[in-house]
Amino acid sequence: MDRSPGRPRSLSLDLIVDAVLADGIATFSMPSVAARLGVAHSGLYRYVEDRDDLLVSAIEKAALSVDWPDADMPWRELLTEITRSVWTICERYPGYDVVALSPPKWSPGIIEKVTPYIASLHEQGFTIEDATVAVQVAGNLALTTSVKGTVGTFALSRTNGDLSSSARHEWHDRILEIVLDGLSSRVLS
Repeated sequence: MDRSPGRPRSLSLDLIVDAVLADGIATFSMPSVAARLGVAHSGLYRYVEDRDDLLVSAIEKAALSVDWPDADMPWRELLTEITRSVWTICERYPGYDVVALSPPKWSPGIIEKVTPYIASLHEQGFTIEDATVAVQVAGNLALTTSVKGTVGTFALSRTNGDLSSSARHEWHDRILEIVLDGLSSRVLS
């Protein structure tokens, strides 16, 4: 990208993260983001430590860009809606599913987002540990079934190898139903 003459544009972490999301959250490189912004890639390091630091910021921004459910929903509905929010992120930002499965670290914004869900599940009869696992399983289920080719060989055989988005959604809903049924036995009411 050629820079136009004149006053240099202001660079910010927010602009850099937007460039990562536009470039591809799973495939970006520091030089590709710098080129997209029209700056030297060494200039990015004034805002982030390294690629992992930038990736964590991009994961957080993508995650916080969607609507999330209110924490006061009944637990089954809450976990279902959490998976729907994660699916929305995956559809909006291709590659999010892959990078969010093993982030370099968890961002404070995501921790702040899920903490009320854990508290709500605890108030509804789950132990803190089970509530934490339930929220993690709900999110990870959406991430893993969003990734093409990771739903499982049985699902692939049932779809003749064609794992369209709707087929992955169907498979996800089936797994979620089984998981939620299993979780119901963990509620301590």
